Parts: sequence; C-alpha cells; structure tokens
Amino acid sequence: MKSETRSAEGQMDSSSSSSSSSCCKRKAVDSLISDSPEKRERLELGSQDVLSVKDVCDLIHYITLRRSHSVRKPSWFGVGDERVSRVNVMVLDGLTQSHFYRYFSLFRHLRNKYSARWTLAPSSGDLLTSDLLSAEVAVCARAAETRAALPAALRWHPVIRRFGLSTAGLSSFLLTQQEMIKQKYPVKGGWGCEGFVCTVSDDRVTDSSPLFGLDCEMCLTCAGLEVTRVALVDSSGRCVLDELVKPPNPIIDYCTRFSGITREILAPVSTRLADVQPRLLQLLPPDAVLVGHSLDGDLRTLHLVHPHVIDTSLLYRQEFGRRFKLKHLAQVVLKREIQSEVRIGHDPCEDALAALHLAQYFIRKGPREVVEDHLDDLWDLEFSEDNDSDHVISSSRRSSPLYFGHALSRSGQSAVFLGGSVETSGSLSNQHCRRHQCSSDREVVCVFRRVVQSYTLSVLKFSSFRNTLIQTAAMGRHLQQVCEHLQQMCMLYVGPLPSDATETLVHRLLKHCGRLRTIRLLHYTHGVHAEVVFEHLEGAQLALEHLNGHQINDCIKARRPVHELCLDLDERLSERQNDPLNAHVVYVSNLSSKPHRHENQLQTFRQFGPIQSITSAAEHAGKRGRHTFIKFECADSAQAAVGVALQIGNRKLSVCHALTPPHMTSWTHTHPVTTETCPDTAEQGEECDEQLLERQMKKLDTRVGKVFRALEENCLSVVILPGHRSDGVDHPGLCFIHIKQSN
Repeated sequence: MKSETRSAEGQMDSSSSSSSSSCCKRKAVDSLISDSPEKRERLELGSQDVLSVKDVCDLIHYITLRRSHSVRKPSWFGVGDERVSRVNVMVLDGLTQSHFYRYFSLFRHLRNKYSARWTLAPSSGDLLTSDLLSAEVAVCARAAETRAALPAALRWHPVIRRFGLSTAGLSSFLLTQQEMIKQKYPVKGGWGCEGFVCTVSDDRVTDSSPLFGLDCEMCLTCAGLEVTRVALVDSSGRCVLDELVKPPNPIIDYCTRFSGITREILAPVSTRLADVQPRLLQLLPPDAVLVGHSLDGDLRTLHLVHPHVIDTSLLYRQEFGRRFKLKHLAQVVLKREIQSEVRIGHDPCEDALAALHLAQYFIRKGPREVVEDHLDDLWDLEFSEDNDSDHVISSSRRSSPLYFGHALSRSGQSAVFLGGSVETSGSLSNQHCRRHQCSSDREVVCVFRRVVQSYTLSVLKFSSFRNTLIQTAAMGRHLQQVCEHLQQMCMLYVGPLPSDATETLVHRLLKHCGRLRTIRLLHYTHGVHAEVVFEHLEGAQLALEHLNGHQINDCIKARRPVHELCLDLDERLSERQNDPLNAHVVYVSNLSSKPHRHENQLQTFRQFGPIQSITSAAEHAGKRGRHTFIKFECADSAQAAVGVALQIGNRKLSVCHALTPPHMTSWTHTHPVTTETCPDTAEQGEECDEQLLERQMKKLDTRVGKVFRALEENCLSVVILPGHRSDGVDHPGLCFIHIKQSN
C-alpha cells in the first residue's frame, strides 16, 4: 500500500504555475565587487535574459550594417571585434535546449567551439529564415534624424548609401571578400587563380596600417594582356619599385599609346614576372593595404593575390556601377594633371601616386565631406532648395522604415539561404537573397562549402531531425521523455525516515544543499522514503555527498533512481563539470539570506583568487535564495575552492563545481509534462528509436563542425536551436554565438 503527497519549497507548486517565459531566465543579481581594498566599488550587472528571434536579427543587422547605416548596437551582446563583417547562421530545426543537455556528450563541436550560449524563447524554425531580410532595421535615432535632415542629393548619393555618413578609418574602406569576387579580383582558391602567388598577409589590418599605391602597364600577347612595367609607391609617396618586365609570350601589340612601352625599350630587358613577384612580397608587410584604380586588372596580370585592397574607382563611385577615370579624379579632387597628352603613354609611378593620394584624401575627409565638397564639380549635382514638394518627399522618406534586405543590397552585400522550402513574407526576401532548396542536410553542407566566400550573410537550415519526428508523429512524447530524463538527473530517494515524517522535515533536512522543487513521501510497509527533486544538479550532488550517514532514528541514505538512463550519470555529470561555461564557476549553498551578504562571500572566497562575478538566485516566495554561483577569473581558483571547509558566521557552506550553465534557471521543466501512468489505461504512443535519435544528434553536430571549419576567420557564427511550443507548454531553445579566430 502506497500513498503520495506533494510539496514545494514553501508553496512551490503555486509558484511553478507562473508563466514559462519568466522562468526561462535566471532572475539573478550579478554583482562585480572590486578586489582592491582601496577601491570598494560595487557594479550591478544585468542578468542574462532570454533572447528572442528579434534579438538575434538585431545582432545580424548590427554586424552587417554597422559601418554603413549607423545601426543600433544590441545591448545584450558586446561584439568585441570590429573586424567582423561576415555572418553565418545555422538553424537546427526541431531541437530545444533540453535536447542539447540530454545529448550533451554527442554535441562535441557545439559545446567546445562556441564561447557564448543563450536561452532562446521558443519559436518556429522558419521564423528567422523567412522574416530576417524583411525585418525593419533599428537605426540610431540621432543618425536617423541627421540623415533625414540632409538634402536629397546628399542623402541618396551612391557614396553615402555605400559608406554612410560617419564611416571613418582606413579599415572601413577595404573591399570585402564578397566585393572582390564580384569585381573579379583574384582571390585565394578562386576561379582562374591557379598558380597565382599569395602575399604574406594577416587579418590584423588597422587604421594605421601602411598604404602602398600600385599600378602596372600592359601589352597584348598571344596569351592576352601581360605586364610590361610595375610601379609601387609607399605611403610617403616614395617609389620603392619601378621595374620593366618582359612577357614570356610573343607580343602582338605594345599598346604604346597607353603604356609608353616600345619594342626598343623592352629589347634589353631580361626581368621576368617570376623575378618581380618575390620583390613585391618582400616590400609588402603583412598588414599592407594595396591602393589602385581598378586594381583587379593589375593584380591579375601580376598573378598576385592580396586580400587587403582599396580601389579608388569604387571609393568615388557613381550610379549604376559607372566609374570615373583616374585622370579626371586627379584633376578635380587633387588639382593635378596626370597622363599628359604631351607625353607618350602613362607613367605607372605617377598613376600609383595619384591613386594613393586619392585614397588618403578620402580616408582623411570621410565620405560626407568628400561628397559635399565635390558634389558639383565631380558628380555634377547641386543642393536643391527646400520647397513644399521636397518637404513632402523628405517626410515620406523619413517616416518609411529601413528594411534589412534593402539596406544589405545598398551596402554592396548579399545573402544566401540553404535548406528546405521556406515560406517568405512578401517578395522582399526573394529580391535580396539567393535561395537554394536542398533535399538533405548533407546537400546543405556541400553547397555551402562551394559558396562560402561569396556572401556576407549565409543562413543554413538543417531539417532532418524535425522531419523524423513529423514522420513518426512523436514530437510530444519525445519532448516528454527528454524532460523526464533531465528531471531524473536532479532526483534522489532519501530514507528510511520516521513513520511520522513530513515534507517540512525533509525540507529542513535538505534545504542547505539547494532549492527543492518537489518532495513526495512514499509510505511502504517497512518504512517511509522521500522522492526529492532539486532545481539544480548541484543540489542533488551535494545531498548525495553529505547526507549519507545522517541519523534520524536510523541511518539515512540518499540514492539516485535505479533506471537505465542513470547508469552513466556520473560520466555525464563530469562532462557538465568540464563544460567551458562552468570551468571558472563554483556552486555555494547554505548561505544567509541577510542583506549585504555579497561582501561576506567576497571576503570568504577571495582567498582562492580574483572573483569576476557573484550570481545569486532570485527571490522565492518572498525570501532570498540561499545558494549562489561564484565565477573566478581563472579555473584554478575554482578548483581550489572546492573541497575546502568554509564558514560564514555560524553557517557551514557546501561548495561544489558548477554543473548548471549561467543561462539556465532550472534543470526541471517549469510546467510538469506528465501523462496518465496507469498501465491499464495509458495509451502506448509511438516512440522514437533512441539509437536513431543519438545518430541524428551526432550527425547534426558533425555538420555544424564542417560548416564551422569552412568559415573564414573573423566570421560571426550563430547556431539556433529554435525550441518548441505545444499544448501551452514552452520548451525553450538555445542560441550559440562565436567569432571564429585563427586558433
């Protein structure tokens, strides 16, 4: 005969009926307290909130458009590397946060390669892929007002549309790799670049990197255009290389009118292109930026690949892709005469120097001042007087929203979507995004590897897992099993207890280990036991370590459930302890609920090393939480704090390695996901093959790893587990974010 009762800490069941969205985040107060005795200042940090799809879209908007459209920076995530200009998004459709932690050991790439992890409000996997390009961009209010106040001739000028009003610094005007491919520049591994020499370069180009002007003269041979003269000038204007080059193929036309090269000039020359290339490599430092006018042709004739380029024909741009000639730019902007008709042919040193000075002028002045100063004499436009009709047009434009697809296209960037069929909201997405429908996840990866360098934004959707659940009609049952498994990790059986034991007694016995979610008394013939579920894995772990041997009439034991899912629990707990997000963090319980306790905690734990933050649980039933997470600056400090007998006042603290990542509030679901358990009446629903699911999880993680390896350096990689919402129950998702670096 068995009877059951349920209890929560205080009135736990009543609190668990609160909205799931509020429970999806850890409502914590993160305080960073200075370790310096001289300066005892306390800084309140915001808690890690649950992200929405809109938050992720805002981050993508900011990364891709921050230089050209003054997009508002998201407050929830600080992008620490301004060199990031490419974004890749992977959507693992059908997966939730619970899936990730249920199959944690199988997600080797996701848990090790991504440095930031955020809880995501549940949404459809199609929402991000369908609405991203048609979403409205959040532009800074001041920037929007400034832009609206500009005359139409300036506001819609091609230079302003490409670079924005406030863009500054050399690195802001470099051609992106996508622009280089579009303009037919030679790129590493690109079509027609076999056998080209790559310069020794790195990605650490800054606003103080050196500029080098480059220009070549060419002739026509039976193999096409080939170089006959090379000139390179440094940032001070000094010519560091001026070399005649004899082509290996027979010359058909010396192009003397433009090159100034004749048969007599080249006759004594023995220098070949293979002799000039090493000299160029020697002269260019790793962070060098090459400047030229339509430099793509020069680099192709030199058989040279260099990733950092400023093209003056694309700086001083016109509508519809038209370009100014270098001679005209030098005459109008620099007030300098080059390529004189009196002299036969062009002087490459003179042309390289003119291109260098044009670039330096543009960088120094900035796009707005360049356009304002030369709107009339260079672009042949003028500022129109404001009148009523112009005011109406201006007001209309000011009030019309800026959509991401339009803004991305205007800034010279493009996007690609790879995956199954997606319903788009309107025609806007189709106009500004190339869509490639793939029949399988494997095809998604294969196609992406071929086009990875061609797009600023790439969105990949993996649908194999969701399709499997749809085919078996087992989504609800499967999610229930996943949640039950995570709950069993936080469950203990405690006993034997006195026959008159109550939930209050059990709560008093275990509360020093951590917050309890449910207590269930089990009355059997030979005694009373309690089934206890903690909110955090750490609470169950501490209770298992410290409770055994406790005396209440008899020796009490704490046991984990005897279930096949718990056979490898110790190994899985060890994996969570080694999670990079938990490496510097310890869990502390049995704390006082008095105010100003953070100072006491700092005083106690600073002996192990500098403390980065102290994260306390939210108030529960009007009481402050009695457990906290302490994050040290180094993992060795966290290791030293575990296993040491610590005490604050008359309270003995319990300390263990953190097992719960900072974005999670609890390992147990907010709303119990239960079904009737009576074997006579329970419907036996179709269940998914566990081994099949494990293989799919492993394949998904492998494909994430393949895509990540294909990304170039300084690419922002975002992985979305959308979550799921059904029957009023929210299963939150996850968002992984990482900027790929050289190591």
